[in-house]
Amino acid sequence: MDRNTTKIDLPPPRINNPRERGVPRWLWVLLVVISLVIGTAAGLYVGVNSGQSDREDSHSQQVRDQKIVSKVSEARQAISEGDWFEARRLFEEVRDIDPENSDALASLPLIDRRLDEARGTIELSTEPEGAMVSLDGIGARKSPAVFSGIPYGEHSVSISLSGYEPVTQVVAVRSEAAVVLPPIQLKKSSGQIEVVSEPRGAEFKLLKTIDNDQLELVEVGKTPAVIKKLDPGEYRVLMAVDGWPEYTEDVRVQNDRNTSVSAVFAKGGFNVTSDPIGAEVWIESEKEPSRHAGVTPLSLADLPVGKLRFELRYGDWAPIRRTVDVSEGLTQTLEFSWERALVTFQSDPSGARVWSGEKPLGNGREVTPFRMELPAGEYHFRARHDSLGMTEQTFFVESEAGTNQVDFHFDYGSVKLTSDPIGVTVISNGLPIGKTPLDLTVVQPGEHTYEFRKDHYRGTEVSGILEAGGSLNFTAKLNYDVSPIANQNFTNSLGQNLSWIGVLEGWVATRETTQAEFQQISGVNPSYFPAPNLPVESVTWYQAVKFCEALTLQEKSLGNLPEGYRYRLPSDREWSHYVGVQKLDGAISSLFDRKKSPAPVGSLAPNEFGLFDVRGNVWEWVGDWYSQSIVNRIQQEGATPTLEWVGTDRKVLRGGAWNRSSQFDLSIANRMAASPSSEDRYDVGFRVVLMKE
Repeated sequence: MDRNTTKIDLPPPRINNPRERGVPRWLWVLLVVISLVIGTAAGLYVGVNSGQSDREDSHSQQVRDQKIVSKVSEARQAISEGDWFEARRLFEEVRDIDPENSDALASLPLIDRRLDEARGTIELSTEPEGAMVSLDGIGARKSPAVFSGIPYGEHSVSISLSGYEPVTQVVAVRSEAAVVLPPIQLKKSSGQIEVVSEPRGAEFKLLKTIDNDQLELVEVGKTPAVIKKLDPGEYRVLMAVDGWPEYTEDVRVQNDRNTSVSAVFAKGGFNVTSDPIGAEVWIESEKEPSRHAGVTPLSLADLPVGKLRFELRYGDWAPIRRTVDVSEGLTQTLEFSWERALVTFQSDPSGARVWSGEKPLGNGREVTPFRMELPAGEYHFRARHDSLGMTEQTFFVESEAGTNQVDFHFDYGSVKLTSDPIGVTVISNGLPIGKTPLDLTVVQPGEHTYEFRKDHYRGTEVSGILEAGGSLNFTAKLNYDVSPIANQNFTNSLGQNLSWIGVLEGWVATRETTQAEFQQISGVNPSYFPAPNLPVESVTWYQAVKFCEALTLQEKSLGNLPEGYRYRLPSDREWSHYVGVQKLDGAISSLFDRKKSPAPVGSLAPNEFGLFDVRGNVWEWVGDWYSQSIVNRIQQEGATPTLEWVGTDRKVLRGGAWNRSSQFDLSIANRMAASPSSEDRYDVGFRVVLMKE
C-alpha cells in the first residue's frame, strides 16, 4: 500500500482453505475501536500538556482540528457498518492533514490487515446457460457459476459460448456479502449478405426461412446493399426490375461469414454472376482468342451465335471453366460459385505472416492468429516469424469442414538477462536489443552471445546454447570503470579538467598546469610568483616532460588511463587547432594595461573548446623544435619567423604571456623559442594533452 495516497493494493488472489478461518469481523471491529480509544487517549494527553499553546492557535488551526474530529467520527461510523474501504479513505485524509494523528496511525495497520484477509463471493448466470465463465487468476467454470474466496478489488470476468458474441466485464468485490450479478444476456454472433445488381437500383426483398418452410420478411430496399447482423440460417433473396422476370436465389448465412447475391437485368447474350462477386470474366470463341470481358456481375450482349468458352478467375483461386451455346435472341444467366471454407491460421508463438505459394495471405499485413475464406483444395502454406525463420506445411481445405484450422509450430525458447547494476544495454549481433532486466520470450534455438555495455563500466559478454523449448538465464556483474570515455570530458585524479577534441581524437587540459598540480606530482615549485592557483612558470621544457610522464604513470596505476593513451605536451599543430578563435580581449596580457604578474588560471572566459588562457597568461611549451617546418608554417600563416633560430637548440613556445604588449608577440601565428633547459623564464609554463601513443 502506498502511504502517500489512498490507493489500496490488494494482495494476489488466493483460494480460501475452509479449515483456515480468518479473524471474525466483530473481533476486527473491536481491535480498531481499541486502537481508536488508545489514539484518542494519546491525543487528550498531548492536549492537556500543551493546553497553553493550544489557546494560542489561530482560527485556521481550530478549523483544521474540527475537520480531523469530523473525519475520525465518520471513519468510526464506517467501521461499525463494515465499510472498511471508506474507513481507510477517511483515515488517509486525516493523516494527510495531520501526519502524526494517533487515531489514524493506530487504525490504518489494522484496517490494512483486515482488507488483506477479507474475501467475497461472485455469483453470475447467463442466458442461455452453459457458457464458459473465466475469472482472472481464479479459474473457469460453466454458467451458472459461483466463485468464492475472491479478494477485495476489481476482477475481470470473461464469458464465451460458441455461436454467441464474447462478453467481458469488470466486477468489484468490496464486502463479504455475495455479489450477485443480474443474468447476462448473450448475443448471437451473426453473418451478412451483400446484394448487388446490374444495373444498380433493383428492388430487393430478404426473407428468412423458418419452420415448415414459412418465409419471414427481414428487409426490403434497393441495390447495392449490405444487410448485417443476420442470424445463421437459410434465406431467400428476391430482386426485380420493371419489365424483367423476378430473380430469386436461396442462400445460407453462417457465423462470421460474408455471402453475396448478384443479378444482371440486361438484353441479349449472357448475364454472368459469381459468388463471391468481383471475379474476372474471360471469354474465348472459335473465331477470337481469349479476352478479358469484365468482372462480375456482368452483362454481355450481341454475342455471335455459337460455342463460347467462359473462364472465371478470382485472385489465386483455381479458375472455373465452362463452355456454353450462344442462342440468337436469348439472354441466358450463368452462375459461377467457388466451394470455399473459413480457414483459421494460428502459430506458436503468434505473430507469423503466412503465404500461399508466393502470395501473402491476410491482406499481406495480418499476422497469426487470423482467418479468411479460401476455396476447397490442397494448399502449400508457408509461415515466417521475424525472430524464428520459416516453416511450411501442406493442408487440404475442406468445404464441408466448417472451419479449417492450420497450425504452425516454431522451435523457440526464452532468454532472461539481468545485471548488476540494472539498466545495462544488451547487444546481440552488433545491435542493441534493450536494457536489463530483459526478458526475451521468443528466441530461436542455437548458440547466442550477448554483450553488456554501460557508460563508465567495463563491458562483459555471455554466451550459451538455447535448446528448443528451453530457457537461458544470464546474470552479469559489471565493474565500474573510472577511465575516461571518448567523446566525453572528464576530470583526472589530479583534479585537472580535460576537454575532448574530436578532430585530435584526444583530450586537452582546460587550464594551464597550476603550481599546486606541479608540486603534487614533481615535489617542487620553481615559480617566481608563488601561489597554488597561478600557472606554474619558470619551468623548463624537460621538467614539463617529466611531469607528463609521472602523471601518466600515476593515472595508469589508478586505472584512469584509456588503453593506448598517455599524457604529454601538445604538438605545434595540435596547439594551432585548439587555440580556436580566442580573442586578445580575452587574454591575460599587457596589451591594453600593464600587468605585474600572471593571473589565476581560468580568470577569463574560455574559447569554443572550453579551454582557458590559450592566449596570454604564460607562454606554453610544445613538443616541436624550432625548425624549417615551423618557419614554413609561420610564413603560410602570414607572420614573420626568426630564421637564425633554425638549427639551434630551441623548443617552440606558443600563445604569448602576461608581460607581452605587442600585437606581434601575441599573434596566434607567432612562435617564441627557448632552450629546453631555460629555467629563469617567469613567463613560461605549459598545459598537458592526453593523446594516443
